[in-house]
Amino acid sequence: MAAKSAISGEYIIQREESGSIVVYRIYDNAKGALREVAEEKNFPFDANWNTRQFGSKICKEFGDGKQATVGGYHIRVQDSGSIEIYRTYDNTKAALREISEKVGFEVDPNWNTQQFGSKLIDFLEK
Repeated sequence: MAAKSAISGEYIIQREESGSIVVYRIYDNAKGALREVAEEKNFPFDANWNTRQFGSKICKEFGDGKQATVGGYHIRVQDSGSIEIYRTYDNTKAALREISEKVGFEVDPNWNTQQFGSKLIDFLEK
């Protein structure tokens, strides 16, 4: 459960009650994210597929047809047929650096991931 969180563009930074930091990216461009998945897995795709077709094919190839997890990408075909995709990061500190660069947040290289994430959340809440 999240103790504290902040949103910056497509990113959600969350501090869990345990103190650990998790970064999620919820893509505005789902088709672009699906392309990233396909390229990562060398999955051939047709540029003419729409997002629903593309997401369904990825879920069939790498999951149970309704959802799939490929690396840090989590893809789900919703009941309406639309595609939901988000990403979690194995390297949380690198994701925090990426967000910091985008928002102009100055980073202390001595911070651990928990300090970094908490300070970035506080910065974004202002």
